[in-house]
Amino acid sequence: MAEARRVMISGSGQGIGRACALAFAQLGARVAVMARTEQSAHTTSAEIRRAGGDATAIWGDLTEPGQPARQTEQALAWLGGLDVLVHNAGWTLTRPFLEDGPDYWRQVIGLNLMAALAITHLALPALIEAEGVMVSVSSDAGRAGMGGEAVYAAAKGGLTAFTKSIAQEVARHGVRANVVSPGLVRTRIIEINQEDARAARVIERIVARNPQRRMAEPEEVAAAVVFLASPAASHITGQVLSVNGGLQMA
Repeated sequence: MAEARRVMISGSGQGIGRACALAFAQLGARVAVMARTEQSAHTTSAEIRRAGGDATAIWGDLTEPGQPARQTEQALAWLGGLDVLVHNAGWTLTRPFLEDGPDYWRQVIGLNLMAALAITHLALPALIEAEGVMVSVSSDAGRAGMGGEAVYAAAKGGLTAFTKSIAQEVARHGVRANVVSPGLVRTRIIEINQEDARAARVIERIVARNPQRRMAEPEEVAAAVVFLASPAASHITGQVLSVNGGLQMA
């Protein structure tokens, strides 16, 4: 990586996003930590600063009107430009589609897809100016489907297609855009879903089918994000890199 990278990461208060923020900071990047709550944003940014890095905390619910724009503008102003944009914010519950309704659909699609569209719309000119990189953290649910996560799968599938489309549009400007597609990752979202007995059984069955017989750790997904954002991936764009222990191999 270049010495003074400017990185913005949505959903970086915990889990995969936090791991990404720490990984970029360890490589010398200045990181705009975007999180839903003030506490989680400050926790990650403070951890970076304690380790000698540079980070700022930005918080708010990305599903609320105006929040993606406000947070993006705040991040760009602090960073003074943008080299790497990571779309990581995401959330879902594990339950049958017939138990969902429009309010839930709007929440899941709003966070997993619409927020990324709004952030990209504002941040892309800065990425073009810097010949930067966009990495979207999608999900193998969006690539292969997932019973119990139909709306989430639809949103993540949309995020993957959106990222590939952006890659086609901006390649001539020197901008790359790729997708990291995890399987199950040991995060707070998984812990919340495991509190429901039915969802816990679904998760257990998925882990049992995994050739490695385990979930990924957030740091393993972050390593893939950092790689795709690095000069080592300079001729890679519009691609999907699965980090799933072999659960999906096609």
